[in-house]
Amino acid sequence: MRVTLNGIVSADEDKWIYEWFGYSAFSPQQVRDAIANNPDGEELVLEINSPGGSVFAGSEMYSVLKACSLPTRAEIQSLAASAASYLCLGCGTVAISPVAQMMIHLPSTSTDGDRVAHQRSLNMLDSTREAILNAYELKAGGKSDRAQLRRMMSAETWLTAQEALDRGLVDEIMGQDTQGMSPGSLVNAFGLPDIDALRAAYQQAQQSQNRPEPDWRLSARLELEKHRI
Repeated sequence: MRVTLNGIVSADEDKWIYEWFGYSAFSPQQVRDAIANNPDGEELVLEINSPGGSVFAGSEMYSVLKACSLPTRAEIQSLAASAASYLCLGCGTVAISPVAQMMIHLPSTSTDGDRVAHQRSLNMLDSTREAILNAYELKAGGKSDRAQLRRMMSAETWLTAQEALDRGLVDEIMGQDTQGMSPGSLVNAFGLPDIDALRAAYQQAQQSQNRPEPDWRLSARLELEKHRI
């Protein structure tokens, strides 16, 4: 069975609000449903096209895929960036289109408050970085060590299909002869929509429902664009 995962990596409870504003999004429940509905004896293939999104939703999807008993395959068709770059590594095989890319970088967040609050955020970001590195290091199988992968995250590294293969983050390039290859081997900087800004814009839109729908929805969308990174 083939399942397409397009758009923003979202928590289950936030997916609807992204979609309300016209953004494509997917969440852990879609992965759980795909596993549950996959026909007996078939490989589950996940088509990945995503700029990333929620760190913790991505981690949940990775863990669910890693633990399932089905044969699983991820196919990166255009982009697997940020959270999408490691959630796909939960699949047994990871393939990438010759025209696709992977991007890995440090997790990010925003914090309000005093220096103690900001220090707690720094500690959380460091812990999150190390957790993500666990997935990269496990997949790389020695082709890239942890220190190399940490430097790649710090530099925000974009990888071509061949570079991703060379560094052990994918198993094969789609359409390429795989003989000799080793098959064993939070909000990001893309300007993704801020979920808090989405909620605020949604509430504003609800207060303006006396206007025709196209007008108040467009107004809310324009207000939201002011909050994009």
